[in-house]
Amino acid sequence: MDKEYKGMKVVDFKPNEKQEVSEEIQSRLDIVDAFRKRVADGEITEFVTTSLSADGNAVIWSNVPDIAAGVGLFEIGKHILMTQYAPEHDGFDFTPE
Repeated sequence: MDKEYKGMKVVDFKPNEKQEVSEEIQSRLDIVDAFRKRVADGEITEFVTTSLSADGNAVIWSNVPDIAAGVGLFEIGKHILMTQYAPEHDGFDFTPE
């Protein structure tokens, strides 16, 4: 993305050629692209999502009318994740000790 132009470093935010990325990164980009399209189409009106940076910083991204809606969406997301992947079938036990 960085280019040289008359001795100056130029950052091109819309490169003409598609940059090669790993399969793992492309998978993440596909999710972001699909999410962006659903927002643009009006299909998604509110959201809460979480990310983890390479240096270990966790961030919650949200677009909600108030904190109660954000907490509710976050909790729903936790429930979906825990039941969709059913870790109890992989030997993980949620029962408190």
